[in-house]
Amino acid sequence: MNIVSMKISDESVLKLFSEHDDYMIDFLGEDQVYYTRYNESEDIEKVWVVFSDNLPVGCIAYRRKADGTGEVKRLYIKEEYRGKGISKELLKMMEYHAKEQGCHTLFLDTRITLEPAVSLYRSYGFHIVFQQGLYIQMKKEICS
Repeated sequence: MNIVSMKISDESVLKLFSEHDDYMIDFLGEDQVYYTRYNESEDIEKVWVVFSDNLPVGCIAYRRKADGTGEVKRLYIKEEYRGKGISKELLKMMEYHAKEQGCHTLFLDTRITLEPAVSLYRSYGFHIVFQQGLYIQMKKEICS
C-alpha cells in the first residue's frame, strides 16, 4: 500500500469521489435526497489516495473550516480493501497535515446508521457532538 497526496482534479481522485457518492446514494435509499454529490464548492484543500498494486483503492480529503478547525471529508475505501487498517492510516496522514496547518480540532459529518464508519471514528478518538435524526457530527481535539 502506498499513500500519495494528489490534486483534487486528478482523474483517480474524481473517480474515487464518484464511487464514494454512488456507494452513499445506494446506502441511503430513500434518504438519498439529503445527500450531495461531490462538487468544487466543497473547497477541499488536500486529498490523499491509497494505491495497491498501482490501483487507487481509497481516499480521504481535508478542508479547513476556520482558524484552528479542520474537517475530514470523503473517507472512502473500496469494499474489497476494507478491514485492513487503511482508513486509520489515511486518518493519521490527514491529522498530521491538519496539525502542520495549525489545526487543533477536527470535525466530520456522517450518519449514525453507517455503523462501521462510526465505530472507526470512535476508535480514532472522535465523539458525537451533535445529532439530528440519523445525521451526526463528530469531533476530535488534536494537539499541534
